Amino acid sequence: MHRWLLTATLVASACSRPPPPTCEDSEDFACFTGVFSSLLGARLEGVEVCVPDLIDLPCTTSDADGGWQIPGLPRDTDILVTATYEDTIPTVFPQNSSMDWYAWYKVMVPQAIINTHANRLDVELDENRGHLLFLTWEGLNIDGDNTPNVPDVVATLQPTASMFYSNSIGLASDDLTATSGSGSGGALNLEPGQVAASFEGPGGPCTEPSFHYGSQEGQIPVPILAGFATAIDVICPPAR
Repeated sequence: MHRWLLTATLVASACSRPPPPTCEDSEDFACFTGVFSSLLGARLEGVEVCVPDLIDLPCTTSDADGGWQIPGLPRDTDILVTATYEDTIPTVFPQNSSMDWYAWYKVMVPQAIINTHANRLDVELDENRGHLLFLTWEGLNIDGDNTPNVPDVVATLQPTASMFYSNSIGLASDDLTATSGSGSGGALNLEPGQVAASFEGPGGPCTEPSFHYGSQEGQIPVPILAGFATAIDVICPPAR
């Protein structure tokens, strides 16, 4: 093929492709948007955000303000989002695209924190397994404004796995049998696949839609990937 004809063919092919979706295409697609920060609150530039189950959608990278967006998501669908950044634990964020009105304000957890959890629990981390981290809240984080954490929440997993709860400064404690004032906890070295998590607080089961897949009969499906920590936020009702 002559060079000019090859060039014309490539140009024609490029012009015939539909433009990539944007977050303004809200009638046709869902769009996730958010901001990533460090534990100290600094906005993180360069976090790579991907939706590995949707191979046609490219990964994106957070900007200088920590902001990012992924348009073109199917509506009313459970979407598995991954985020990776230097010196932090690769993280899975599971969310249903019906919650695309909700802007993410998420912290990338340093790898050192996961290592500290493991050391305090006398556990050796397995790179072929994944982990769960959860936070319990009184309500959704709107515009970066956190609601209070909920103490005295008990979490269980199916298949059964050992849960841990963190102390007031967010570090794993083998003395706790429910969440402290930090509202945090999790599980280490889970088999890749999916577990079902349930949470019971002073006000009853924690099943209100939040930053996770929708609950099914009181249980929240939680995807687990090898080498990643899955992070979910759970809303618990007030004590009765």
